[in-house]
Amino acid sequence: MMEYEDNYSQNTLQSLKNNSFLLMEPETKKILVLRSDITPQVAKLASTKLKHYARPLRLAYSGEVIRNSKISYNSEKQFRQIGVELIGGSNAYSLVEILDITINSLAKLKIKNINIDFSLPAIFRYIDKNLDLKIKSNRLVKEALENKDTSVIKNNKFEYINGLIILSGTVEDAKRNFKKYKFPKKISKMLQDFFKLVTFLKKYLSPLSITVDITEGKSFLEYNSFGFKIYNKDNAQPIAVGGDYLSNNNEIGLGISFLVSKILEAVETKKIIKIYVPYKLDINKKKVKKDTILIKELFPKKNPFKEAKKHGCNFIFNKNGNIDKV
Repeated sequence: MMEYEDNYSQNTLQSLKNNSFLLMEPETKKILVLRSDITPQVAKLASTKLKHYARPLRLAYSGEVIRNSKISYNSEKQFRQIGVELIGGSNAYSLVEILDITINSLAKLKIKNINIDFSLPAIFRYIDKNLDLKIKSNRLVKEALENKDTSVIKNNKFEYINGLIILSGTVEDAKRNFKKYKFPKKISKMLQDFFKLVTFLKKYLSPLSITVDITEGKSFLEYNSFGFKIYNKDNAQPIAVGGDYLSNNNEIGLGISFLVSKILEAVETKKIIKIYVPYKLDINKKKVKKDTILIKELFPKKNPFKEAKKHGCNFIFNKNGNIDKV
C-alpha cells in the first residue's frame, strides 16, 4: 500500500504519480508514495523479482488504492481494484486473452450487454509533442480536441484535427471517415494499425460491440498505444478500464482493472433474511436456514417490533418461538 519513491516508481506509468498522495519519512526525509494504482506495482515486479519467470507472465491482483483526485470514470478517492495483467506477449493475442477473461467473468455476473470503447493516447501525445499545445498559437487546437468541437479550427493546415474528432462512434463509421481525411504519416500509420487490431479482435471474439473515440486519449495517457473502457450498456456505466503499457525493461504489458463499485451496482445480489430475536427468548437455531442472519436483542425493556424495524429485519420471533413478519 505504501512504498519508497525510487526510479522504478518514478518511471513506470509516470503520469499516475500526479494522482498519488506523497508522505515524508521524518528521520530519513525519504518520500513515501501511497499506492494510487496497482498496475505500476505489477509492472515493477515483472521487471525485477519476476524477470526470470517464463514469458508471457500472467498475474491477477486485488487490493485497495487511494487517489488524491477523482477520475472521470470513478468518483471515489479510495476504492478496491481487481485486475489481471499479461506481460511479455504480443499486443494482439494478449488483448484477445484479456478481453476473453473479462467477457467471461462479467457474463458469470450476468453482465452481458457490454461495449468496448477504445482511444489512442499515442496520437494525443504525438500531437502534443509536435504542436506543443501549451503555447498560445496552438490554443485553438487544444480547445478543439478537449471540447470535441470541429467548428473551432479554420486553418487547413490543421484540418486533420477535425478528422480525428470525427473519428468517433462505431469502428465501421470511423473506418469510413478515416478515408475522407489526409492525416500525417505517423498518425495515419497508428490508425491503420488500430483498425487491423480491431479486425483481429472481431475474428476471435465475435460478436463484439466496439466503439472508438480518438480524442479521448488524454484520459488514457498512462497507456502506450491504446486504452479502453468497458461499459455496461444497460446503465451506461464504465465497469472496467485497461490498455497496454511498457514496463521498466521495455516489455509490453497489457491489463485491465475492474471497477468493483460499478459492478456491484449492476449485480443483483441475493437478499439475506434477517430475523430479530427478543431479549428473553431462547430459540432453536436448527429451525433457521443457513442463509439467515439472527439479530439478538441485548437490552431488556425494548420494544421488539420497533427495534426489528431499526435493524432492517424482515421477521421477528414471537414469544411462542414462531416467526412473524415485521
